[in-house]
Amino acid sequence: MYELNCAGVIPGCDRVIRAESEAEVIRRAVIQAKQLGVETITPRMMDAFRHGLHVTPDMTRH
Repeated sequence: MYELNCAGVIPGCDRVIRAESEAEVIRRAVIQAKQLGVETITPRMMDAFRHGLHVTPDMTRH
């Protein structure tokens, strides 16, 4: 499981985005940014998404 705390990365965002893959977290982050009024996803913002990603233990798997 991967997660991104978007506070500080996306203006006005206070969510933690979680998904099974890095690509899905970034996809969701882009959608969230656009919903919050970010018109252009810059390379700097994409770098912030990538650098903010963390791997978390999946507590549902044994």
